[in-house]
Amino acid sequence: MSSGLRRLWARGKRMTTLYPTDGSTSEQRRGMLMLWWDSIVSALSGAFYTDFLVMYMLALGASAASIGVRTSINSAASLAAPLIGAWLVERSGRRKRWVLLGGGGLSRVMLLAMAAVPFLLSGNAAVGTFVALAAIQAFGNTVSVPAANSLLADVVPVAIRGRYLGAQMMVTNVVRMACVPLAGWLVKQVGGVEGYQVAWFVAALTGFVATGFYAAIPEPASVEGREAEAGAGGLRESWRVFIADRRFVLFCATNFVWNFGVQLAGPFITVRMASDLGFGVDTIALLATVATVVNVVAYRAVGGLVDRKGAAEMTAISMLLVPLMPVLWILVRTPLHAGLVQSYGNLAWSGFRVAATPLLLMLTPAEQRSRYVAIFNTINGLATVLGPLPASWIYAQWGFDAVAAASGAGRMLGGVLFFWLLKSGGLEEPSAEKRVAPGMPA
Repeated sequence: MSSGLRRLWARGKRMTTLYPTDGSTSEQRRGMLMLWWDSIVSALSGAFYTDFLVMYMLALGASAASIGVRTSINSAASLAAPLIGAWLVERSGRRKRWVLLGGGGLSRVMLLAMAAVPFLLSGNAAVGTFVALAAIQAFGNTVSVPAANSLLADVVPVAIRGRYLGAQMMVTNVVRMACVPLAGWLVKQVGGVEGYQVAWFVAALTGFVATGFYAAIPEPASVEGREAEAGAGGLRESWRVFIADRRFVLFCATNFVWNFGVQLAGPFITVRMASDLGFGVDTIALLATVATVVNVVAYRAVGGLVDRKGAAEMTAISMLLVPLMPVLWILVRTPLHAGLVQSYGNLAWSGFRVAATPLLLMLTPAEQRSRYVAIFNTINGLATVLGPLPASWIYAQWGFDAVAAASGAGRMLGGVLFFWLLKSGGLEEPSAEKRVAPGMPA
């Protein structure tokens, strides 16, 4: 075979491979495969409830104000969860155990409980109980985040994280594209509150299958556990190390501004479609599917760009494009308009979403990764607690247009701050990940 044909064959093989494995060990390849299937089945589970959560609350009798408050309560319930999760990792030296008990266990049990709410309660009691169960679910998911990120850093090599996560997001969006309309059809066919109950039950069962895949991921020894044994622990020490890292402090502050801006309008997009524009559950499901097609293409392309151009650069581009999205929602009048805006938003968000984990792992030292991830998520959680509170008041006083304009301004400020941080060299220090302890996979 000539050299030209060999290059063509190699290029074709790369294009048809769902995710890259170059530079990985056999144990890492096993871990990436199980993580891959966990993400796919988790996406199947999520397709049956995430896009319908607000609709379920409305069916139970929730008001727009209580929907905004629900977001804040969820965030408050999970505010300390990352720090607890990091403490569990450092004290036990285990990561997978806490993902299985938190996001893979407690959160999916809460789905079953939310499905049972209408059997036991009605009116304000049903809405209040639903909000409480959703908060517990959020806690379970968030407490697992430091452990999940730490384990992912060992499973997926640095050089292929953008492509791997991009391909993973592409496939999970294909799953969502196929299953969200099915979920919407199921809710409509069953009808009423009962339709949402069936969807939540399906979500819980498929979620437990995903938990089984995650349980099969090989877990290498944790350098964080060894650090804890050496006495490098404690909440006070965590904050001392964080404050001393000026680069990471600025990164967290920028993300706080960004997430505060996102939360000003985020909880009200579905309310806008359902209450203001009169879209039904089947229309909302169809719109989510159509917009997801953009993600399927964007994530695959962006993954390679993250590996080649850098996670920080791709994040900066996204953060300057996303602020237009809430402003465009002011102009939406028909399902066609909504589909176009959602498609633009998904395209604009793709770089941020694919680059988020590689960028966070790049900025966190391996021996203290769970601490850093926990502090980062706690600060973001504070933004998601605070954001919906003024948003609910603004919405009640002046309506959706006001919260959308405020959200666009907040997002733009976050994007400009991140761009300044990047251009001023605030993210140019050598990757902390290069300080991985000997014998640990990168």
